[in-house]
Amino acid sequence: MLRATHTAAALVAFILLCGDAAHAGIYNLQSILATEAEEGLSGAISAAADYRSGNVDYLFISATPLVRYRSGKHLVVGITRAEHKTSKGDTIASRSFEHVRYRYTFSQRLLGEVFAQHEFDAIKRLQLRALVGMGPKIDIVEGTSYGVSVGLAYMLEYERLQDDGAADAGQSDLQHRNSSYLVARYELDDRVQLIETMYVQPRLTGASDTRLLSDSELTVQVTKRVSFTSSFSIAYDSRPPASIKRLDTALVSSLTLQL
Repeated sequence: MLRATHTAAALVAFILLCGDAAHAGIYNLQSILATEAEEGLSGAISAAADYRSGNVDYLFISATPLVRYRSGKHLVVGITRAEHKTSKGDTIASRSFEHVRYRYTFSQRLLGEVFAQHEFDAIKRLQLRALVGMGPKIDIVEGTSYGVSVGLAYMLEYERLQDDGAADAGQSDLQHRNSSYLVARYELDDRVQLIETMYVQPRLTGASDTRLLSDSELTVQVTKRVSFTSSFSIAYDSRPPASIKRLDTALVSSLTLQL
């Protein structure tokens, strides 16, 4: 397996957003969790340059440190992201994201997960998003060069919008959601890997409120320490905040140095 999660620094990551930055996001952490963590403490840090267009036009740089700790059947993963953005000549710092996840291995194919997340995003008018969740992950098919896994979790989510004068300004909502995902990976050879991840997050008290994410990722190991990754994602939020569009697409290319 290509071990991109052992990255100590990402040299260049250019993200081109072709749709609309439109919704409270579903964050795909499965490519990070897919690689077997070493025993004890390990980590990574990546840096990125990101250009987007859609609801807003901006250029930003970001830093994303990752820390993992494994002890036998126990695994704890913590990731945070901070961004510095320039929009129409003005520099703004408008987003933060933190996620902590604990996994316990019951058997070779069955894991239990507990997670918590915090998010602030001024661009998407999100003052606060906080959530906790738990559920199982099952490896349905697992081979040397391929695998298919599914996850199912209950998620309690609280959101509060910015008090910015919009029709729904300052509104808050406590939501019960199901968070289901499917991950399929295939290694063409020792250098090339494909990963497809699909998320579905319907609101349990209202099926018309649903979030979807499809993320397709291709990673090529250029040398022993350098890899190139290209991914395309499509995200949909059936009930976004006022003035925010429903569809969001992103094309991501990154060159990574592993140490």
